[in-house]
Amino acid sequence: MARRAPNFCRHAPPAGQDRGYPHGNSVRSIPKPYLAAGLVALALALPPRPAVVSALTGEPLAGVSLRLPPAYVILAPFCGILDYLTVLTVAQHLAVLGTLAVFFFGWRLLRRRRKRGLLRRAAIELGAGLGFLAAVVGIYAFGAAGPHPMARLVVDDPDVVIVDFHSHTLSSHDGRKTFTAERNRAWHRAAGFDVAYITDHDSVRAAIEEAGRNPPRAGEGTVILPGREVVYAGQHVAVLGPLDPRLGPAAGADGAVDPAAPCAGWPVLIQTIPNNLGNLPPAECTDLGAGVRAIELVDGAPRGLAQGERERARILRLADSLDIAVVASSNLHGWGRTAPGWSLLRIPGWRAMSPQEVGAHIEDALRHGGRDAVEVVSVRGPGHPLEGIGVAALPFVTVADFVARRSRTERLSWLMWIAVAVLLARARRSRAAA
Repeated sequence: MARRAPNFCRHAPPAGQDRGYPHGNSVRSIPKPYLAAGLVALALALPPRPAVVSALTGEPLAGVSLRLPPAYVILAPFCGILDYLTVLTVAQHLAVLGTLAVFFFGWRLLRRRRKRGLLRRAAIELGAGLGFLAAVVGIYAFGAAGPHPMARLVVDDPDVVIVDFHSHTLSSHDGRKTFTAERNRAWHRAAGFDVAYITDHDSVRAAIEEAGRNPPRAGEGTVILPGREVVYAGQHVAVLGPLDPRLGPAAGADGAVDPAAPCAGWPVLIQTIPNNLGNLPPAECTDLGAGVRAIELVDGAPRGLAQGERERARILRLADSLDIAVVASSNLHGWGRTAPGWSLLRIPGWRAMSPQEVGAHIEDALRHGGRDAVEVVSVRGPGHPLEGIGVAALPFVTVADFVARRSRTERLSWLMWIAVAVLLARARRSRAAA
């Protein structure tokens, strides 16, 4: 009797499935523990981009890093998103909001819905839209006014002093009404600044009073130095140091300064942005008055960030041709918890000096150091991927850039929060099924 040929296909899996994989050749066929381990390995393996870079070259600087406190790492998804939003320009904010709206309402339109009456559906969609709007407003409001941990700049060289040349308090007409000089100092301390100039529009009293509470030696804590933001020769400039007696009385009620005042003994002037750079005051002392000795390349206001990126080449050409320094300023008015940039100056032995001596050395460096007096560190280097892109590409570019800039510890924190969210969602479904 002829032997029957074995049927090798009797237990063959259906088409599209491999042996041992009951759900086919897909991500679902991978055991969840292995998938989770792969995600963790991928998060750790991808090298992160530097968190801060030179604002001139876009390259990381040796011995300069951004340090995240433990609370920041634990709350990495929350803090990272708020910090990222804080350093967007006005146009990029509008693009982000437009993209979020398109995705949200597109999802609402395409999702499967139970059959309901027209009025009932309209009420549900209206409620969803209002909820979306409230969530966006809440995120922006908390990012502007709510407390959360700050990233801190750290420099290894003990002779480098980290300076902010332009900040405000409630004494300015546009300052946050609860932002005292003491809170200004605390903000700068948390961001890693060694020295911060308070340059209010309307008064120098808050700056002088807070400077009176400086530590005896500059290296013992964040130092506050007085200054003022004024209108000079038609431009907004930051005035550093104790104001010259002839400069103070010449200022009008709006902070404007008479450009015809003699310039002997005038303090250092810094050209701020946003401004019309076609009317830049002269760099040297003339018959009309003192000249600017520095110009902002990084300014923390959204319009300042936009002009710094849009006219970057022009700012650098002006600084080169006039031999003046480029600096970073927070333009802090009490909103937000993110420093957009830091100015680094090398002053040997500054930690043992008195605050007044450090201020004198900083201002002398700007007067005589020229173009190379300051190194600017920024969280947004030149050629930022969000510059000039369309709304259609924004979600993909934003997500890729955001993820690339997260440290490995931040990525682990993100994975932890994602795992918690998944477990909570599964528990909720289990309770609903029971």
